[in-house]
Amino acid sequence: MTTTATLDPTPVMLDPGGAAAVPLQIYNNGELVEGYHLEVVGPAKGWASIEPEDVSLYPGASTTATVMFFPPRSAAVPAGELRFGVRVVPTEHPEETVVPEGSVEVLPFMETTAELVPRTSHGRRGAKVRVAVDNRGNQPVTVGLRGSDHADALQFGVRPAVSTVGAGNATFTQLRVEPVRSMWRGQPRTLPYTATVEPRDGTPVTLDGTFVQEPLIPSWLPKLLLALLALAAALVALWFLVLRGAVQSAAQEAVQDEVDVVQEQAEAAEQAAEEAGAAAGGAEQSAQVAGDAAVKADEIVGGTVLPPTEIPTSGRLEVDTGAGSTLDDTFVVPEGQTIELTDLVLSNPQGDFGRVRLEMGDQVVLDSALENFRDLDYHFISPIVGAAGDELVMTLECNEVGKPPGQTPPPDECAAAIYFGGQLLTPPAPVP
Repeated sequence: MTTTATLDPTPVMLDPGGAAAVPLQIYNNGELVEGYHLEVVGPAKGWASIEPEDVSLYPGASTTATVMFFPPRSAAVPAGELRFGVRVVPTEHPEETVVPEGSVEVLPFMETTAELVPRTSHGRRGAKVRVAVDNRGNQPVTVGLRGSDHADALQFGVRPAVSTVGAGNATFTQLRVEPVRSMWRGQPRTLPYTATVEPRDGTPVTLDGTFVQEPLIPSWLPKLLLALLALAAALVALWFLVLRGAVQSAAQEAVQDEVDVVQEQAEAAEQAAEEAGAAAGGAEQSAQVAGDAAVKADEIVGGTVLPPTEIPTSGRLEVDTGAGSTLDDTFVVPEGQTIELTDLVLSNPQGDFGRVRLEMGDQVVLDSALENFRDLDYHFISPIVGAAGDELVMTLECNEVGKPPGQTPPPDECAAAIYFGGQLLTPPAPVP
C-alpha cells in the first residue's frame, strides 16, 4: 500500500444551518510522485465538500485536506450520529484507493407550526374545527392541544389530546368547541378563543379562533308559524263557505250512480263464473311463472353489498428546490381504495417567489403564485375524488428564494408545502 489517509478523530457536533470542518491527513508512502483525487461518500455527500479536491505528493511527503460540512436546517437531515467516508483515489495506482471513515453528530432542532381550520366556525350547540400541526424539526415531537377563552363562555374537547408527529410530517387534531350556555333566540354571539399547541420541550404555538353562536330558535321560525296559522284559517273558511255544500250534492248523486254500478256488476258476475273454470288452467301456469321469478329475486337479494368503509386520512407534500428550477412531490392513492379530499392548507413560510400547482390525475386542483400567500387554506363541500392509482402531484417552480427576517444564514432554496385531509374509501366484498 503506497497511500495512507486518516481522519481527525476529534468528535464533531453539527448544528443544522451551520458549518464544521474535519481535517484529513494524506501520506505518500511510495517511491513515485503521486496525484490524488478526493471525494466525500455516504449520506452527507449532498451537503459536504473537501478542499482541495486534488493534491499531488512527492514520495514520503504528506498534506492535510479539510472536509467541510454544511447540514441544512431541514427535517431531511435527522438528528443523531452520521457516518461518512472520504475516497482517496491515487492517479497512477487507482487500484490502491483508500476510504477512511468517520462520524459526526447532527444536533437536534425543533420547529413546530400549526394552522386552525377554519378560523371562524358557526353552530347552535357547538362546532368541530381541525388543527394542522407541522413538524419542521429533525426529530419527532410530542404535542398537546388545549382550548381556552377569557370569558369562560366556551368549553373544549380534544381528540386526541396528545399526538406524536414525525420529523417532516404533519397531523390533524380535532377540537370541539361548545358554548357553556344555550341561546334560545336573539342575534348571534361572537365568542373569541385560543387554541394552544404545546410541544414537549418546545415553544407553544397560539392560534386565534372565533365561534359564532347562533340561537336555537331561528329568527324566521315565528314568521313561518304565523303564516301557517293564517293559511289554516283560510282553509277552514273555504270549507264552510264554499266546499261543504258542493260536497253534499256530489255525494247524493254519487250514491245513485253506485246503485246502478252494483246492478251491472251482478250481471257481469254471473258471466264471469261460467268463464272461471276455463281460466283455472291458465292460473296454474301463471303461478309457476311467478314462483320462478321469486326464486330469481331471492338470488339477486342474496348479494347484498355493504357501504364502503370510510377511513380519515391526512398527509403532507413538501418540495425544496433552488432558484430557477422546478421539482414535484407525489402521493399515490392506494390500490383498491378511493380518496375524497375536503381540506387543503398551503404553506409558503419563507415568502418565496414562484408558482405552486396541485393536480389530481388529469384534474388541476389549484395553480397559484407563491408571492400571493404565506398560509392559505381551502375547504370543499363537494370533495376532490381520486381513484386507486391516481397521483396527487404538487409541483413547485422557484423563481426567487425569500428572505425571512432574522434567519441567519438566509435560505438558499424555495420551500413550500401542502397539507391535505379527507378520507379513504374501501369497498367491502359482497355479503352472501
